[in-house]
Amino acid sequence: MNSTTRDLAHAPFPAFTEKMRAFCRLIGIVALQDMRTRYGQRSHFGYLITLITPLVHISFLTAIYYVRTAVAPVGDSPALFITTGALPYIVCIYPSREAAKALMDNRQLLSIPVLQPLHLMLARCLLESLNAIFVMATFLLGLYLFDIDIAPIDYLEAASALGASVILGVAFGLFNVMMCGIFGYFFSVVAMLLMMALFLVSGVYVPVWTMPEEAQKYLYYNPIYHLVEWSRSAYFISYESGSFDKAYVLVIAGSLAAIALLGDRLFRGKIISW
Repeated sequence: MNSTTRDLAHAPFPAFTEKMRAFCRLIGIVALQDMRTRYGQRSHFGYLITLITPLVHISFLTAIYYVRTAVAPVGDSPALFITTGALPYIVCIYPSREAAKALMDNRQLLSIPVLQPLHLMLARCLLESLNAIFVMATFLLGLYLFDIDIAPIDYLEAASALGASVILGVAFGLFNVMMCGIFGYFFSVVAMLLMMALFLVSGVYVPVWTMPEEAQKYLYYNPIYHLVEWSRSAYFISYESGSFDKAYVLVIAGSLAAIALLGDRLFRGKIISW
């Protein structure tokens, strides 16, 4: 094989690698600009508010359940029981809500020819994923400081459940951006109401296995339910988990992300003008 043949054989891979490096650098630059736009350049107070809000939310949910419930349905700690159900929801809903506002907050960046809506959406998803990880770590640390045993039985399963929650939230956020670009910001309100409804019927407060069998059949279509069951199965060895499906959550997330990317291609003009 002569040198020309070797160059032709190996040219596509370096070219693709270089394009991916440039794409990742661009996402990083947009993410930094997004932080400056949302939180200001001289003060970190706005960024702290973004992190404190979900922390207060999950603390409120935990405190209400802890005060009203003396004995947990499973395990010895009501706080741990509600946390293992509420935390997947919190790290799902906040990335989905904030990712949906990516274009509205950074529309002026689209005047730069090299930038497309996809860059803004992925940069926001990167930020929200990091924020969700920080919120999870901070809240679990807080429980530990209050002498609540936060160690799961299966660390890998616990991490996988929370990781899947972030992925679903990001995918839902991408889907929201596309749908808001087509139908207007009103769709974002509808999406948040839907997420709240899914939370109420996900078994966070009441274990699903205590519900009628007919109700359990319908709950199977709720991805938040699968996240809650997935999370609790990693913490309670005696937990009578319902039939949850890990693949179902990932399929829903992948489908939402695929629809969003396809919508970006088909309706990019309308999304930009939204």
